[in-house]
Amino acid sequence: MRPDSPGKAAIPLWKRRQRMRALVRRAINLAIALVALFPILWGLSTSFKTTPELATFPPTLLPAHPTLEHYALLFRTGIERYMLNSVFLSAATVIGCLAFGSLAAYAMARVKFRGGNTLLLVIVALMSIPLPSLLVPTFTFLAQLGLLDSLTGLALLYIAYQLPIAVWVLYGYFLTIPIELEHAARVDGYSRFATLRKVILPLSGPGLVAAGLFVVTFAWNDFVVAVAMTSSDAVRTLPVAIYGYLGFYGREWGPLTASAILSTIPVIVVFIVFQRFFLGGMTSGGVKS
Repeated sequence: MRPDSPGKAAIPLWKRRQRMRALVRRAINLAIALVALFPILWGLSTSFKTTPELATFPPTLLPAHPTLEHYALLFRTGIERYMLNSVFLSAATVIGCLAFGSLAAYAMARVKFRGGNTLLLVIVALMSIPLPSLLVPTFTFLAQLGLLDSLTGLALLYIAYQLPIAVWVLYGYFLTIPIELEHAARVDGYSRFATLRKVILPLSGPGLVAAGLFVVTFAWNDFVVAVAMTSSDAVRTLPVAIYGYLGFYGREWGPLTASAILSTIPVIVVFIVFQRFFLGGMTSGGVKS
């Protein structure tokens, strides 16, 4: 059949170029995804290999005889205690940051007061301060309060460190909520606090999820602050415990990769579950009225 026959229309050149560009973009995205996922997949495979198989060279991608011996070893040494400590700190940090952050962000978004713009700049400046530069003064501060080497002290530090980013994300999202809804609530007799609790927060699910994910990722993965502010085994968090396994087991990569997988899976699961709300909160919060 000839190209100009009515039964088969020729594909325009611009459309073929568009398809080619889309194919190239997909190939690049796939390559980036494989590069990002390969360390996780390799660690997952290593955690299921037997100890003799870990010493073989060249290494194999898939375990020949999958085993749970490394995970069993971790639970025999009490890794669940460190996981519970990390869960407690993550939950306390999220609750504290969202509770105080929503109050501060609502006041900055809706209440006009002198120095509001300066306060925003201060919050941005606080977000840019590197944590290692704050370790010495915070260590001294916790020691004076008697909260050194305690989960309560760590939780307070995490809330203080992550509160600025929670305020910034929620501030951007609150600005996208129509102010007419608040006017209607005030006409109905709601106070500002009641308006925030009954009108604004129920509409701010994506913003709360976005701020919460930022906060929980820091609290769950933090190593520097936890290792500097704690010394006893009872308050050790999961990242610090993984470092301890490195020193205790030396080059036994099975327990190390198994503990790393146990630390990585919860964050991945949480992000997958709340991904839609996270993206919605970030994109909506980026549009300021």
